[in-house]
Amino acid sequence: MHVAITVWGSRISPVFDAAQTLLVAEIRDKEIVDQRIIGFQAGIFNGLMRLLEELDVQVLICGALCEGPVRSLELQGIEVIPFMTGEVDKILELYAGGKDLTECTMPGCGRAHRRCCRGLNV
Repeated sequence: MHVAITVWGSRISPVFDAAQTLLVAEIRDKEIVDQRIIGFQAGIFNGLMRLLEELDVQVLICGALCEGPVRSLELQGIEVIPFMTGEVDKILELYAGGKDLTECTMPGCGRAHRRCCRGLNV
């Protein structure tokens, strides 16, 4: 499985639209077996979608992301885990190990809020 995380320095990029860097990791049997950093042009969503498809990304972990892009990514078959914050390495290890990411949720973005942001009923 390939997982992409929007990166700013060593942390998740707080705003998806401003991200210019992806960490793409391959996970097998709950282990991170490969990872690389890839740059992309911010603000060109269709280009990012093509890149994710080329990299065979199944999961995108990111910071703040609007409902429209989430739906587009999900229609492409990519699971989106938005509103995350913190150190990329920690979040990647938690995700690879199948651990709960609740502690990495942006302040004020509890589970119900994320549903609301994504246009789902609470």
